[in-house]
Amino acid sequence: MKWISLFIVLLLLSCEVTTGFRSDKTYVIITFDDGHNSIYYTALPIMEEFGFRATNVINTGIIGNEISLTWLQVEELEFEHGWETAGHTLHHITLPTVPIEIVEYEIHQDWLNLIDHGLSHSTFALPSGKASQEHYDIILQYYQNVRTSLNITTYAPIDRTDLGYYPYLSCYSAETAEARILQAVENNECLLIIGFHRIMEETAGHPSNCKPDDFHKIMKFISDNHLEVITINEACELLSG
Repeated sequence: MKWISLFIVLLLLSCEVTTGFRSDKTYVIITFDDGHNSIYYTALPIMEEFGFRATNVINTGIIGNEISLTWLQVEELEFEHGWETAGHTLHHITLPTVPIEIVEYEIHQDWLNLIDHGLSHSTFALPSGKASQEHYDIILQYYQNVRTSLNITTYAPIDRTDLGYYPYLSCYSAETAEARILQAVENNECLLIIGFHRIMEETAGHPSNCKPDDFHKIMKFISDNHLEVITINEACELLSG
């Protein structure tokens, strides 16, 4: 009986080592939405300082615009720095406000554009966090992971089609984000997705800007607390049932 008990313990431990999953660990995901070029020029060097990778949520229909990432930058982020690329519709449409035919085109063509550039294409982030079941039926024809805009607590096994996230807003400070990270750790949440848009000194009226100093403080806080930063698809492979 003693040997049987020991075998069970060793089996459980080996399963944990094999999957890489730790039930006592909070994983962090950093996402950047909408493809603003400050992601490349400002956020990337800070992420590199701490050895972090992110999920880059882009609208492929506006790549290359004046303030947007270029395709070369998007490709560099994934192929040279190990970031994940995720779909977000071609032009950041709010799904419930347009005819279903346009929804289908915006989602499908966005996905095809990712494939055409050889980019990862497993994750979709809901624009403005809004979608009906009919929209989900379309999304799940092309994507396996869906990020919402709900700031919810997350425990394993996660639902990879209903991922929440904590959006950083212009009115926040580094301490605001640090408090949410600390809450996740204290609550033994298995996953916290933190969402950024622009990393700029001046907000210029944008509701979701993070100043570079604050962004650096947040990344340092994550590093100092020895939290592992992974991508959305990695988390879904690791933590879903």
